[in-house]
Amino acid sequence: MTTHRLAIPSLCALALLGCETRVVRYNPILGGLPGAESGRPVVRDFGDYRDPTIISEDQLVQQQPDGKKTLIARTGRHLILHIYNTIEDGEKDLFVEQVLSKKTREECAAMGVDPGSLYDELCAQRLDLYDLFNLMPMGERTPGAVMTPVGAGVQRVSISGLGTSGLRYRAMDMVMEGGNWRLRWFVEQP
Repeated sequence: MTTHRLAIPSLCALALLGCETRVVRYNPILGGLPGAESGRPVVRDFGDYRDPTIISEDQLVQQQPDGKKTLIARTGRHLILHIYNTIEDGEKDLFVEQVLSKKTREECAAMGVDPGSLYDELCAQRLDLYDLFNLMPMGERTPGAVMTPVGAGVQRVSISGLGTSGLRYRAMDMVMEGGNWRLRWFVEQP
């Protein structure tokens, strides 16, 4: 019986001796920076993976055959661009239909408020809004910006630190609808 107990660990050790270690991907956090050094070669092969949020800015607005626009907002930055452009271009209907979230439109209807009035409010306060956008130009990917869940699928992108004390708005709430971020609303300073 003792021979069987010794044979099993010996077989496992022999099997492990024949194994080979191969690094498929070694991508340290700062490995892609110019002049970065590492004890092992940096392998940055991500295979066929493509980040679905990377879209060139000329593809954010798609013109349909019937002349209507479709807005694509895969990131907070895309949503910020759509808010800014619809305000600057006076596109109230496009803002209400494709920038404002369905939940916000439903709340307006429940209170008997025209969702277009929210657009008018933002137009009147656009400079305050642009101050927030200037501090977080990349949305949730801006250094120092924090994205936190606030419930019901809503994500809050907020900014803090130097230059934020005089802001009217301190955060933007957004929700994913149909694969695109939509504006829930803005959070004012307390």
